[in-house]
Amino acid sequence: MSNVALSDELREKVQGIVADVLEADPAELSDETSFVDDLDADSLLVIEIFSRFERDLGIKIPQNDITELDNLPDTYELVSKYVTETVAA
Repeated sequence: MSNVALSDELREKVQGIVADVLEADPAELSDETSFVDDLDADSLLVIEIFSRFERDLGIKIPQNDITELDNLPDTYELVSKYVTETVAA
């Protein structure tokens, strides 16, 4: 499990969004799963994941951070940089 400080509930939401966009079973996603190599994510799907984070979690992620997304630990770290305490609670 990633060492990034996110609540279990927020981790589940993030994992659920990723799984939904990539049409994967959430149980398939582990910290070692590569979105690109294992789940065939392309740049459009990565942008959709960001869009869902913004819509569903109420966070704004700068476009220059879009390239930092290929697995759950990277995703948790990215979300933790922009999530507010209100969303995390």
